[in-house]
Amino acid sequence: MIKRIFTPALLLIAVSALSAGPIRDDYFKTRDDLEKSKDTPESRKQFLETNIQRSLRRLLVRYYGYVNPEKIKISASNYEQSEKDKLTYYFKYEDYVGFMTFSNDPEYYYAVPREEKVVQKMKAGAAK
Repeated sequence: MIKRIFTPALLLIAVSALSAGPIRDDYFKTRDDLEKSKDTPESRKQFLETNIQRSLRRLLVRYYGYVNPEKIKISASNYEQSEKDKLTYYFKYEDYVGFMTFSNDPEYYYAVPREEKVVQKMKAGAAK
């Protein structure tokens, strides 16, 4: 009795596994093609700038109580990548300079810095 139930069930599983293979392969191929088409140097640069901008806004509000974080705009002239650590970026914005070190590559993943430091420059004529 068990053999009568077990054999057709096993046969059904084997047939469904064989028939799903080409469709599954087509799905993964299509998904990979779509991801590759979106992966351009311009899109990576824009994604990186978005990550740095969001992190800088969070940083300035948290440490300095920055009043208008929505006005913070980052461009390629405001940051640079470290030569030693490819996940560390140095930035300069108004009177603030600092760095952010990410756990994952911010060109590809939404990330918050795992290490960050920001300092405010002294204004000219300020007391020593």
